[in-house]
Amino acid sequence: MSELIFANIEHRVLITKFIDLSKDFAEEISTKQKFKNYEEILKIIYEYHNAYGSSVNRQNWYDWIMILPINISVMTNGFFAGIENKRNLARINSYRVLLTKALEETVDSIDKMEYKNE
Repeated sequence: MSELIFANIEHRVLITKFIDLSKDFAEEISTKQKFKNYEEILKIIYEYHNAYGSSVNRQNWYDWIMILPINISVMTNGFFAGIENKRNLARINSYRVLLTKALEETVDSIDKMEYKNE
């Protein structure tokens, strides 16, 4: 997997923070094997993002910069649904709330970014 492509430094900081939070939650709540599966799907999202970004222009720039936070959020919530049980329900619900809040903050910050592809 090659390194992620970012629009600019601000995009890199926002997305890296969101990815780290999502991965930390997934790793903390799962087994090593299930987390490995999580990371494999995450790589697919990275590849999609990078491929889409290789032809980005002003018309689809906003779509491209939102690929990572939206898709990672959906994937992580699906992952939580798949491993949820009576023992971890409260923790997973807490992670869902925190992840949703982090997504809202990330998307709000990205919304304020102006078109620039460094």
